[in-house]
Amino acid sequence: MNAGVCQWVFNKLLVAEEIDMFDCIQFVGAETEADCFEPLSRYWSADEAIDEQAQRARKMLDELGLGVSSYTLESNFAAYDQDAFNETVADCILGLDIAEILGTDTIRLDPRSTLPEEHQANPDVAFILERVCEGMQAVTDVAADRGISVGVENHGVLLGRIAQVARMVELVDRPNFGVNLDYSNFRIVFGEDYVEATRLFAPMTVHVHAKDNCLSDVEPEDAEANGWRRTLAKDKEEWYRPCVGGTGDMQWPLLFGILRDAGYDGTISLEVSLPDDIFGSVREGVANIKRIIAEIGAN
Repeated sequence: MNAGVCQWVFNKLLVAEEIDMFDCIQFVGAETEADCFEPLSRYWSADEAIDEQAQRARKMLDELGLGVSSYTLESNFAAYDQDAFNETVADCILGLDIAEILGTDTIRLDPRSTLPEEHQANPDVAFILERVCEGMQAVTDVAADRGISVGVENHGVLLGRIAQVARMVELVDRPNFGVNLDYSNFRIVFGEDYVEATRLFAPMTVHVHAKDNCLSDVEPEDAEANGWRRTLAKDKEEWYRPCVGGTGDMQWPLLFGILRDAGYDGTISLEVSLPDDIFGSVREGVANIKRIIAEIGAN
């Protein structure tokens, strides 16, 4: 296994235009122990052709000794809009060109779909899931010809449950299709057993996002002021607060060990940072990933 950084950890600074793609790469390569960087397509500048930016990024990555663990594509498979559906598939296929420039053999897709107003209150989830999988099949087939694996993330509130992710893997049914595992999402969004989810999906995992949270089954004092939020789980009350990766309650050594035992030897990509100390928390989070990988003998 190796340690990486997902560009999402810098989202606050990127949205504020305080840094850009190249600042992220420079920081990760020069100031952390990371082996890899994970760029997101949403963060390219609109003022320059993406392929030209990707070539510049690849040069910088090579100079810093960083690989690219995965490339995240914007994917909104509009289940009820054929034109938007086709456009998303076409855009994702074009994104494979950028993945190749960046030198990665893995891309991430999200199972997203906009819903017309008349479907928002009572969506036909089975239909939407199948429609999303049609789009993912089309992208995955083209990716296979290029030696690229595709990982669907358990992301969002519509199609992010354990059973739904398992169904997507079953429906897409391609050897180069698997899971971009974000074990924290199962717990924080749905209150599901994220350890058992990791056991289930470890053999089909192509990339891993590592978040960490402090957890509480009672509302902490001054919760909102201290960064605590209630999870979206409907059947129990639970509170969480993002923390420095490797210092919280998400049992990283256990989860990394499950992945190791299943034969996963790819990247553990840090996807949590503290808003008041983004750079410091990323440095520490990466160091903890490296430490735990070494402690469980997976390096």
